[in-house]
Amino acid sequence: MMRYIGVALLYLLASPIYAVLGVQRLVKLWRVRQTLHAGIIICVHCGVTNQLDVLATCGKCKTTEYGNRLRCSACGDTAKGFDCDACGVTIRVL
Repeated sequence: MMRYIGVALLYLLASPIYAVLGVQRLVKLWRVRQTLHAGIIICVHCGVTNQLDVLATCGKCKTTEYGNRLRCSACGDTAKGFDCDACGVTIRVL
């Protein structure tokens, strides 16, 4: 019985930390959602606007299709970033 009380006490003491980490994750997911909803990403290096919906080739299955360059509709693979159209710098999104 004391073991369960000890575990419950540890979870109670750790809950504020989990709450802070959860809020940070929600803020990050909200920013990613806004970026993906806008459909454009501005390169921080050269300032060029990169469209998300372009003719892209999947790195995994090599399917070429018009759509979101971060997700392949054929195999379901998701990319965390892509190269800038103008300068070639990798832009990380996810």
